[in-house]
Amino acid sequence: MEELPEFPIGADVSLERAAPDGPISHHAQLVSQDGRTLAFVPKGRRWRGLPFPAGSHIVARVDLGSATLVAELDVLSAEPEGQVTARQPLKIQRFAKRRFHRTGVDLPLVIGEKACRAVDLSGCGLLASCPTGTGILKQDIVSATLFLETGAPIALTMYAVRVGDTPKGGRLIGFDFMEVKEMDQDRIIGYVLRQERKRLQALRKL
Repeated sequence: MEELPEFPIGADVSLERAAPDGPISHHAQLVSQDGRTLAFVPKGRRWRGLPFPAGSHIVARVDLGSATLVAELDVLSAEPEGQVTARQPLKIQRFAKRRFHRTGVDLPLVIGEKACRAVDLSGCGLLASCPTGTGILKQDIVSATLFLETGAPIALTMYAVRVGDTPKGGRLIGFDFMEVKEMDQDRIIGYVLRQERKRLQALRKL
């Protein structure tokens, strides 16, 4: 289990709680920690009501640059439109950002119910071209399906690390993979390497 000091004070955190109508997710800032007790405040606009009430179970995600930390926490107390205090991580996972070959692609990608395209792909993430109004923000966690040229679709859970607009309209969103089956990740890596091999062979013929 990772030690909590790896959650730096002032870090931007994504907090998420399961709900009957779908997950509730908000951006927050870690303002203090005392042992295994952490305090968060809203990032940007204030929360409405109590999205993370006392007694609820939440997931906190922190992007450290070289890795993403994911902690499961129990909420101790919550103030309307203010601070949330949580403690006792049930599990902390570290998703290291490994170095992988990457290549430009043009593959169908469905994020939630939105049709997008994967335009850059590696074994640990992808760059997606999405229509304007997709509504995805940095630090959001999304479910997606990637379609390689052959084989079954690949189910992914992804973490948005950067979001930007394109000159022609639409959005470019960079994602890290958070959950992908090992077999599917191997398929992605194999696909990337084959595309790079084809590209090199084409260059040698020029």
